[in-house]
Amino acid sequence: MEQDRIKDKALYFAGILSMCILLVSVAYFFFLRTIQIDLQKSISLHYTGENGMASLEVEVIGDDLNQRVQEFLDTVLFEVSPNTNLSNGDVITITATYDENLAQRYHYEVKNATMEITVEGLQDRYASLEQIDHDYLSAILDASETYVWDHENDIFSLNHETSKEEQWELTRLQPCYGAFLKSKSTSASDRVIQIYQLDFKQNDQVFTLYYLVCVPEINDGMEIQTQDIFGERAYLSDAEIESGDYASYVNRVFGQQYQIESIDLSALDESQ
Repeated sequence: MEQDRIKDKALYFAGILSMCILLVSVAYFFFLRTIQIDLQKSISLHYTGENGMASLEVEVIGDDLNQRVQEFLDTVLFEVSPNTNLSNGDVITITATYDENLAQRYHYEVKNATMEITVEGLQDRYASLEQIDHDYLSAILDASETYVWDHENDIFSLNHETSKEEQWELTRLQPCYGAFLKSKSTSASDRVIQIYQLDFKQNDQVFTLYYLVCVPEINDGMEIQTQDIFGERAYLSDAEIESGDYASYVNRVFGQQYQIESIDLSALDESQ
């Protein structure tokens, strides 16, 4: 009987001791232990622009982290220096600021609050039209034509007054001229433009206009930024239309800002 009571007390105190050890361990693990947070492992780098004219945006990644760490990371802000006209090989400094009180409360030791990185992976511009990959150039011109078909109603309504009852249809889309425009400054991207003759028809009526489509950001990344394609009416003179001198119009509009190389559209079609 006495032995049973001693055994019960021993088990009781052992349970109490285990509980205390558990509580101390939990308190240490969650509240007292210093945790290192390496900011260099918690960031994502996003470059905008091309080699020689890029900038950098730094974002925190951490959706899969625990709630406290995420709460802390949400306070982190980054400053990049320098952050204009970046080129491959440039060394830049990223400096982080954060809520120091929160870091102290949660016993966070922050590593790499200041870090240096070397810029890499930026896309290069083409020196001339002949450097542009044939398939890439064809895809650019196809995207230009698709833009016209996708926006035919807007193009017509912005350039011709008509009533809602009238039903006009784009019946002819004729490429007239294409060119590679190489920017003379780093502040504007290189681009490919194409001029089309558009014929809209309703019954026996025909409305003709000349329309210029611009595909910007032409570089050796060979991506087409379809969301950035835009168009505008080409106000050619009667003499330019009659003679087919579209190059004079393009030079008049873009010659001061760009070096212009005409694209041989017929040769491009024959090679496809």
